[in-house]
Amino acid sequence: MKKKNIILITALLAIGFSCKDEALDPLQFEKIKKGTIIALRGQALQTLYHDGAPIAVVAPDVATGNETFNYDAEYLAVDPNSLESLDIYVVKGSGKTSSLALIKNVPFSQFKVDGTYPRPWVSISLKFTDMLKALGLSSTIPLSKATVDALLKGSYRFGINIQTDLNLKDGSKILGADITNTGLFGSDQFYPAMKLNYPMIGYCAYDPNTWVGTWNSVESPGSTEDNVITMDSSIPNRFHMDNFWGDGVDAYFDMNVSTTPFDQTITIPFQTTDDPGDLSGTGTYDQCTETIVLKCLYVYAGTKYRFVYTLNRK
Repeated sequence: MKKKNIILITALLAIGFSCKDEALDPLQFEKIKKGTIIALRGQALQTLYHDGAPIAVVAPDVATGNETFNYDAEYLAVDPNSLESLDIYVVKGSGKTSSLALIKNVPFSQFKVDGTYPRPWVSISLKFTDMLKALGLSSTIPLSKATVDALLKGSYRFGINIQTDLNLKDGSKILGADITNTGLFGSDQFYPAMKLNYPMIGYCAYDPNTWVGTWNSVESPGSTEDNVITMDSSIPNRFHMDNFWGDGVDAYFDMNVSTTPFDQTITIPFQTTDDPGDLSGTGTYDQCTETIVLKCLYVYAGTKYRFVYTLNRK
């Protein structure tokens, strides 16, 4: 089959400066019109492009089998009806020995034109367990140690790579492999959905004894000081820090018992310190890395102070 070259869609941004003499046009606008991709849309675009966060993450240690990787894709082409289907793959293995394993074919008949986006678009949902099967890993829940190790320590420790090829009605293909630098597409309008990543994250079970001891605490904005954390003698999962705000006063927070990496949260109940000042807020912790982040609201002498405490084991 013949193969079309992917033209950098970002050059469309400069179309207003096109030259009269096509031969003298350094951007070759007539060729740019042939550019054909599927572009990322919806919440996935907001999360990845604007927020700088992964579209989705998965914790193999506590996977339920219900995890999915979801995104919207809009077809950008001069002829909006030129697409036959999408072939969606996961990249199996790594380096020179890697290969593509098909997990889904999406026919153009599933695309919609309903005003949600200007051009034909489709919602794609990929099952985590389908990816595991395609990668040759056990998908039985709970996941085996071999599968977890492959995802967290082995070939997929940097995530599962997802690649999409476009099959056009004229028999040609636009390959996801040809998207070599998504940053070159510049605008979110053209951000391709043809090479995506599904990151893995580790999870360690909550252990209250972990958090007792001396910590290096960094205020932002503010200073850096030591804090000794102790466990409350009567209230489970309540902890006290002895040098809040660097003033040598007690402040306490409650660690919520987690079951996944996504609910490792902290509550700072409303309290009046010995300064005196009124403290409240929220936070997060990471049991695996033994880190705490506290988002504090402190009302002192009638003034509100908002700052973030980051605590790491000293």
